[in-house]
Amino acid sequence: MSAAIVAVPVLLPLSTAALLALFSGKPRLERWLSLGSGVLLFTTALSITARTTRGAILVLALGGWSPRVGIVWVTDSLAALMLLFASIVALAALAYAPGSLRDARERRCFYPLQQLMMAGVNGSLVTGDLFNLFVFFELMLLSSFALLALGTRAAGQQHALAYVVINLVASAVLLGGVGAVYGTAGTVNMAELAVRVREGGLPSAFWGAGALVIVVFMVKAALAPVFFWLPDAYPEASAVVNGLFAGLLTKVGVYTLFRTVPLLGAAAPGALRPALLVIAAVTMVIGVVGALGRSTMRGILSFHIVSQVGYMIFGLALFTPIAVAAGLFHTIHNMVAKTALVFAGGVVEGIGGPGALGHARGLARTHPWVAAGFFVPAMSLAGLPPLSGFWGKLLLVVGGFRAGAIVATTVSLVVGLLTLASMLKIWTAVFWGEPTGLRSRGAGSDRGMLGATLGLGALTVILGLAAAPLFAHLERTATTLLEVTPYVDAVLVQRR
Repeated sequence: MSAAIVAVPVLLPLSTAALLALFSGKPRLERWLSLGSGVLLFTTALSITARTTRGAILVLALGGWSPRVGIVWVTDSLAALMLLFASIVALAALAYAPGSLRDARERRCFYPLQQLMMAGVNGSLVTGDLFNLFVFFELMLLSSFALLALGTRAAGQQHALAYVVINLVASAVLLGGVGAVYGTAGTVNMAELAVRVREGGLPSAFWGAGALVIVVFMVKAALAPVFFWLPDAYPEASAVVNGLFAGLLTKVGVYTLFRTVPLLGAAAPGALRPALLVIAAVTMVIGVVGALGRSTMRGILSFHIVSQVGYMIFGLALFTPIAVAAGLFHTIHNMVAKTALVFAGGVVEGIGGPGALGHARGLARTHPWVAAGFFVPAMSLAGLPPLSGFWGKLLLVVGGFRAGAIVATTVSLVVGLLTLASMLKIWTAVFWGEPTGLRSRGAGSDRGMLGATLGLGALTVILGLAAAPLFAHLERTATTLLEVTPYVDAVLVQRR
């Protein structure tokens, strides 16, 4: 298989966006073009994953230039899995979108913007250098700004504006940090940076620039204390956009931390490990406490995005293969479960309308499939067996105790119980009891919306049942990620 396949996840959505612009105003054609592109993206990601599962690292040096001065795209087993699950989330969103989009303007603009966002997401996953990571971040974020603006009501414009301003400032800081890295290390290629770090002798300004870049990635991932832009902004979007954001955007930030922290952490694990552990624990606590304090389904779910990111970084902070693998497992699980929950919330709003918990009740009796579409991913998020969330949290706890991180591991267990409490809060207020406040028995029954929700919920069950082989693969991935050498060798061989 040619390494050129690495370019497909980026070029395919870009080309589709251009085609959609040509056929603007033809909603049926736009929908089918987008779905076709989504299916092709999924099959491409599946093919790449099959290749990298056997240990291959696919490297594409654009134009044949040396990695030091050229653009290199790299897909190892970590990037391939992220591409695969990102394509699943995107495909589910395309199935969900027709019933979720509120007006003609949203329907006209959603599909090309979604494709541009996917190009940015996928480019961020495969790029091998920090500058092009910045470029793909901008493509991803600018399209997300437009998607957020499409569905934001007048009352929520302040929160949407805060999202835009904070992310623009973060992007400017990232550009400055990348420039400083280049000025002090002479390269922004991640493989070459790993070599420079291990050789030693880098000036202190390099470490300051590297820390700046890491902080920006923390903003993108919504880690404490720089998470505050997310919980109020995401609920303002339409359900399909909110689901895309919840499943993809913060996970790209998490991915960049998994990709870059081992490069720097090998030189200073004693400094990074305790800092990341504290940040992860605080993020978990703030997220779940914020969720318990919210009175709407959207508000609760948005705070849980923050809380679950804490679990992912908890795994990274331990710097052991089992813990890092557990963090990666939890990331993949959360991409699916969180999107399913947000989609379920959109279906619920179609039945009972938006509002505080309890204004519409009894959906388990009138809409049992909708109730199932919420219950399964909710219990997975809370960590109940045999769902995927249980295995992610169990493996994090095992990794945490083995690494001696007793306090942070105990925090993760308590936060898990509070997560269950918040999910039961939604269940009892919305799905339990006698039916009241419902628009009609048939409302909210769009097949695409319900099918996408149930499909993602079923995937959390499948991931739970297939946890053993998936975790074994992720443990090998984590070992390679922490060693760095296989990645470096695969990229720098392009010099010859």
